[in-house]
Amino acid sequence: MNRDGTNSWFSIDDLPFTHKQKEIVLEWFARKLWVLLEEGSGEPDYYGKSFDPLVIEGYTAHSYVFDLEDGGRHHDFRDLEHLERMLMGEGIREIREMIKDN
Repeated sequence: MNRDGTNSWFSIDDLPFTHKQKEIVLEWFARKLWVLLEEGSGEPDYYGKSFDPLVIEGYTAHSYVFDLEDGGRHHDFRDLEHLERMLMGEGIREIREMIKDN
């Protein structure tokens, strides 16, 4: 790969990783997103849930932290890009709520 100073990785599917590696990236991203949202809220209380922001098994994402379109604990998704969009959408909504409340 020729690195020319630009970044062409816009979605999880653009990353040059195996499917399993992409799952790990999304699990990592979910943990970081959760920490950012909690720290950004001014009232971080994520200690009890920090062990479980997201765990992927097959085409089900397990999370007490994120609602991912349907609430609950177990969330079905079509593909990793769909899961990425759900995480991003929820993060954006939470940030907008924080801004609106201030």
